[in-house]
Amino acid sequence: MTRLLKLAWRDVWRNRRRTLITMSAIVFSVLLITLAKSSADGTYDIMEARLVQLFVGDIQIHRRGFDEEHTLEYSMSTDELDADVLASAYPWVTDWTRRLSGFGLASSDSSSAGTMIVGIEPKREYALSRLVQSVRTGRILGEKDHMSILLGETLAHNLSVSPQDSIVVITQGYQNVMGAEVYGVAGLIRTGNPDLDRGIMIMTLPAAQGLFTMPERFTELILRTDALHRAETRAQDIAVDRAQYEVMSWRALMPELGQMRQLDEAGNYVFYLFLLLLIGFEIFNTTTMSMMERVREFGVMMAMGLKPRQISLLVIMELFIKVALAVVVGALLSMVLATILADNPIPLSADMQSMYEDLGFGIDGIYFSGRFGILVFPVVSVFLITVLSMLYPVVKLQRFSPVAALRNL
Repeated sequence: MTRLLKLAWRDVWRNRRRTLITMSAIVFSVLLITLAKSSADGTYDIMEARLVQLFVGDIQIHRRGFDEEHTLEYSMSTDELDADVLASAYPWVTDWTRRLSGFGLASSDSSSAGTMIVGIEPKREYALSRLVQSVRTGRILGEKDHMSILLGETLAHNLSVSPQDSIVVITQGYQNVMGAEVYGVAGLIRTGNPDLDRGIMIMTLPAAQGLFTMPERFTELILRTDALHRAETRAQDIAVDRAQYEVMSWRALMPELGQMRQLDEAGNYVFYLFLLLLIGFEIFNTTTMSMMERVREFGVMMAMGLKPRQISLLVIMELFIKVALAVVVGALLSMVLATILADNPIPLSADMQSMYEDLGFGIDGIYFSGRFGILVFPVVSVFLITVLSMLYPVVKLQRFSPVAALRNL
């Protein structure tokens, strides 16, 4: 075995040009696949994190049926679901806040529009989400701003109002009690989500409770965890009466986001497969050409006593030496570049940012993931395509006979 390994190492570098061309193709492929996967994973991770932090939150707890009906009849009282007790029972809960969500009609001097009204606890909301930090014009809400509101930019444009203006809000409150109030516009928010910007109105939780005539009640408890991508497991661990309450992770609340990521990843894997086929043909061509050029050499080796399986093993060793060296170099280069790019994302132009905002994603650059796991697919796939590429040459070598090989040339 040691003698064959030495022969394989010598034969690898006997034709340096061919070896370097093969290794360069493998290095380039590993590098390209790894960086493509790093970019896809990194950008989607950032998009998911920003969407979750924007409004949804890692985990939501609400009364069963609220997610489907979204009516005030599914509200909860502060006595029946104590957020402080719940958060203290789970150390992985880093922040929490309560919200009261309902619907109403907003009217200005010139027009009216339907709106989703969200009552928030400003101080807690600032720590948990980016929703109220998206103010582009005017000011943010304070804890005591019970007569002020924030409007989505598109909604404000449709109502023809700006900060300092006032609007009338009419609602059908809790247990069909009508509510109406005049509020001053404190600021306008732009979240990057067209649906939110077109219909959201934000006020303090006490103001919303007064408007909907439901003091000390809320509809959603939002939890922020210490690990976004473990939220699904965390949601299952929360001990509440599942007959009364639903505990939903952000993946359950936004299933379309996961579906879109899976669809995009499927397209990426088609590209990876195409690239791997090119590598496979390159390895197959190199191995076959090398074998054809060395037919007489193999014949002499067989005449000296080496068996066909030993010749096959020699060829396999040569190929694995090339692939192993190339994969190691490609993996090292990939991780260095991915780590650098993970800390220095590529900024997008203003037009590209605007396009992503129109699609509902507020993203300002191409992000990369530096996780070691991004190397698994490129390394495993290259080795598998290598094994498939060597099958024909190895089978061909098994049928060689010394006489036929020596007569070949």
